Amino acid sequence: MAAVVTLDRLQGLLRERGLAHSLPWRGETAPAPPSASTGAEALDTLLNGGLARGRIHEISGALSSGCTAAALAMTAASTQRGEATAYIDATDNFHPPTARQAGVDLNRLLLVRCQWPREAWDAVNLVVGAGGFGLIVLDLMGTRSRRFLQEWQMRPWLKLQRGIENTRSILLVAATCKGIAAHAAAARVEFRRKEARWNGRPGVSLVLGGMQVEATLAYQRHPQPAKRTLRREQSCTLELEATG
Repeated sequence: MAAVVTLDRLQGLLRERGLAHSLPWRGETAPAPPSASTGAEALDTLLNGGLARGRIHEISGALSSGCTAAALAMTAASTQRGEATAYIDATDNFHPPTARQAGVDLNRLLLVRCQWPREAWDAVNLVVGAGGFGLIVLDLMGTRSRRFLQEWQMRPWLKLQRGIENTRSILLVAATCKGIAAHAAAARVEFRRKEARWNGRPGVSLVLGGMQVEATLAYQRHPQPAKRTLRREQSCTLELEATG
């Protein structure tokens, strides 16, 4: 007759025999690390404390909606915490002087330039597999075709999520298309530009200095229990510096 064991006993037996490497994380034995700040207090509040570690987060919006500026702000916050940070640029648009101006410590940044979005998938898997990064940004802004969206939605995101589970790493996906990593992302924030701020002389020379954007929380699957409130705003207004 087959032995009958409880789930807890089964996990204990697997651990005793050295087969526990693939077991799910047990929250009671290894509490989740604190969330990481996005670098913007209003956005941290929107996300119930910031970016949850060991999770995928997604930000989306049209071009010039503030997504790239927000990604740079989060990158700056990560490098300023002293973390090793990776930025995977799928469309080869990353501008180091602009990143430095946004507060990014380039000495703590691994920049991966890709000529094609498909290269970015291999790059992000290699970086996740290497481990040790506090924040990994996958910048897909500017790639908007339906074929591109369908291709990226079919990627094995859950496998990638398992690669950062139980670690202090955060994977941030920035894209013009909504829901690229929807089935694996812990949260998605959608950006919409409300007002642009211009520097210079009207009619002579104007340069975009920054923008006011509205950030809306589309969903959050894993809020931090310690910071959960009964009622919380689902959107906030951010003041972002121009990214170029």
